[in-house]
Amino acid sequence: WQYGQEKFKHVFLRNPLQPNFSLGPLPRAGNATTPGATSNLDNQNHGGSFKMVVDTRDWDQTLMINAPGQSADPKSPYYANLFRLWAEDGYFQSYFSKDKILKATKERLVLKPAR
Repeated sequence: WQYGQEKFKHVFLRNPLQPNFSLGPLPRAGNATTPGATSNLDNQNHGGSFKMVVDTRDWDQTLMINAPGQSADPKSPYYANLFRLWAEDGYFQSYFSKDKILKATKERLVLKPAR
């Protein structure tokens, strides 16, 4: 037995308007009294979805996580790209210096005002 199983202590993000945009379930340990506070229910329905650990001496060492992903567009490959990492209490490195940002960039969106 392990704490955090698909059918017991899991996370399932349900989209009531578009069920095919729902995510999970994924095992997720924790409850209302643990450091990674979630809930005491089987389907954990609350807790931090965005977390950031900042190293102010070296901003490029900043760690962060956002659930379920980096895009709100369900058609994007980044819609759920962080869901599993987040459910496992993981983080990814976030860059602040221009050269590191450009090296890590996979997609760029430029928005211009209408004229």
